Amino acid sequence: SGQHRVARDAVRLLAPIGDPQKVICVGLNYQDHCQEQAAKVPKDPIIFNKFPSAITGPFDDIVLPQESNEVDWEVELAAVIGKPGRRIEESAALDHVVGFMVANDVSARDWQLRNGRQWLLGKTFDTFCPLGPALVTKEAVPGGHWVGRGQRQERDGAR
Repeated sequence: SGQHRVARDAVRLLAPIGDPQKVICVGLNYQDHCQEQAAKVPKDPIIFNKFPSAITGPFDDIVLPQESNEVDWEVELAAVIGKPGRRIEESAALDHVVGFMVANDVSARDWQLRNGRQWLLGKTFDTFCPLGPALVTKEAVPGGHWVGRGQRQERDGAR
């Protein structure tokens, strides 16, 4: 409407999800990243988590820990789960997804590789998970392009 606008620099955008129960991540989830890390493509997903205290707004500062000299980041697509469930069939999994947002996976690589490669150590420093600026509902994506081609066809009855 052009009314009641606030200048961007006059507000602080928070993360679209501020205090989730869980932040579950998948590591080495694409081939180029495996090559960058000199790692083999895993046969099974590598699962790790981030603590809710790692979450911060999309434009907030990332606090570099003085204990690390090797901090880097990767942009990720985060799926936000809004409907609880257990032992969910693959065909019904997307029924539990509310939407998607940008996540910044910040890592202290030197800490990630310590103590037998326990990723948790290097991934959960405070501010190491900026989220946003927006959550996009799956319905807002035209044509359902957030779904793999085979799943979309199957869900639309086109198979």
